Amino acid sequence: MNRFKRIIMALNTLNKSRLDGLYATKGPYEPPKIFEYEGMKFEFSGTNYRTPEKQIMEVYIPLEMLKITDLPKDLIPLEDYVLRNFSNPINELGVYVNKNKYRLETMGLRNIEKCHYQTQTVNEIITKRNGAVYDSVGYVYDYTKKSICIRIHITMSLINGLSIDSKSTLKKVKELLDLICDKVTEFNFGECKRHIETYKKQQYIRKYLTDNGYIAFVANGSILPRYNGTAIPLTNAIPFVSPSDNEIKIYFDDGTAMTGMGIKKGITVITGGGYSGKSTLLDAIESGIYNHIPGDGREFVITNDTALKIYAEDGRPVNNLDMSPFYRYFPGNANVKAFSTTHASGSVSQAANIIEAVYAGSKLLLIDEDRSATNFMIRDKNMRLVVEKEPIIPYTDRIRELYESKDVSTILVIGGSSEYLSYADKIILMEDYKAKDITNYVKTLDSLPKTNSEEQSACWTSERYMIPIATTKEFIYFRTVTTENAKKIILDEYSADITLITSLISDDQLSMLAYIMEQLLGLKETSEELPKIINNLIRNEEINVSSDFKAECWFEHVRSLDIFCAVSRLRGIKFK
Repeated sequence: MNRFKRIIMALNTLNKSRLDGLYATKGPYEPPKIFEYEGMKFEFSGTNYRTPEKQIMEVYIPLEMLKITDLPKDLIPLEDYVLRNFSNPINELGVYVNKNKYRLETMGLRNIEKCHYQTQTVNEIITKRNGAVYDSVGYVYDYTKKSICIRIHITMSLINGLSIDSKSTLKKVKELLDLICDKVTEFNFGECKRHIETYKKQQYIRKYLTDNGYIAFVANGSILPRYNGTAIPLTNAIPFVSPSDNEIKIYFDDGTAMTGMGIKKGITVITGGGYSGKSTLLDAIESGIYNHIPGDGREFVITNDTALKIYAEDGRPVNNLDMSPFYRYFPGNANVKAFSTTHASGSVSQAANIIEAVYAGSKLLLIDEDRSATNFMIRDKNMRLVVEKEPIIPYTDRIRELYESKDVSTILVIGGSSEYLSYADKIILMEDYKAKDITNYVKTLDSLPKTNSEEQSACWTSERYMIPIATTKEFIYFRTVTTENAKKIILDEYSADITLITSLISDDQLSMLAYIMEQLLGLKETSEELPKIINNLIRNEEINVSSDFKAECWFEHVRSLDIFCAVSRLRGIKFK
């Protein structure tokens, strides 16, 4: 008899009178596994045969108990709101506190490890997670009813680390179910509807931007500054107001409208003095790739969802990449068409990041001069005369070509050089967190540099295949590592520093990223282009708990673009 059998036997023998409504329902041909409590149903599934006390408890809450009658076409905001309502209370109840691990019973002194549980935590974005999912099959096989399934990691009470304490576990399970019942009673359908309507408007704005040639929108009244490096909106911050020349008005199907700054496709420069709010605006635009919850302050900052912030990334590996768009040659006769290094310089890494982003399908590059390599970004007229033999083709010489031939727009934060002003279609000046359109004024300046480039059109990467290390062994483990200043994905002998893929904002995204990367590396060698394989994996690997391996992790949706960028940084693989 294994350690978990006791709890199964105990739950199977419960009846309604024993624990105020907690009882098991029998199937026609098998022992009871589905349990009912106050109109809800729940079941357990193991995560690992070596640790049977660690279980996934799935609680199915009928939609009618939540007063939800009409399902939205997109279920993501509904699942997100339900998870938000139950996550914090469950986790607060499940905080592991065990000041005294010993208690005296009739059998003597026994070491008791308390039962504890935890569900998925949420952040400020509305996205697909596996902590709460719509039960598309039916209310645990009753196809006439639909429900929301909340998943909870529960660790059963152990005695001396060997056997499950059924009495303590049952008590904790009942406390948990009572809490869920209370939260179901308190469920605010009005707030849920507001949550869903906000998400619908965000999706509507995204479609509007695509249909009308915009790449970003910042609503008037948005609160962009964050408190001390967190995701919390800064109190007493100056609300954003669009310059009149850039203001657009979007009308929704419900008759309401919203005004804000629309940024057209092309080249946009954000400039201003120190501490004026230009980097804050760029950070907000980057955050707009996600939909945000009401009250975040940036819920109506909407950006093309393929946007990627580009950094100079000293030390990243580059493997077999065509660097010819930005390099004429490399010292030592290194092949510029198939360049490799284990420790790229700032300019090489920034060039590689752009080339990979364009190949992976990004249509918007976000660049801040403070985090860029100066010799890659600009090369003014005098330096071109002084340094005649220069291998680097600066970004100024490719920025217009990227937009005109690849439909890749750029938003730059520039404060120390006028080099990009003549390339810009739109110039926004930030002063004390207030935006002004100075495009027409700048175009009157006589001292602007010329925008003519003598470079021939670049040959951008069109095919890329991955070759992992040859191995016949399966992965022993995968893990993500986060410290104060760094984030890494480690898969056995493979590792990738993803610190500067700043669009990845949660640990649950890193778990999903590591899982997809593990699947990629298991392919041994890719016969199709990497972006296509990643997209197929994301479609096939639904964010769900469908295996023991995945059940131990909380997952959150990750863009295929971010996965590609992470794979490109893996040490231990090669590309062809």
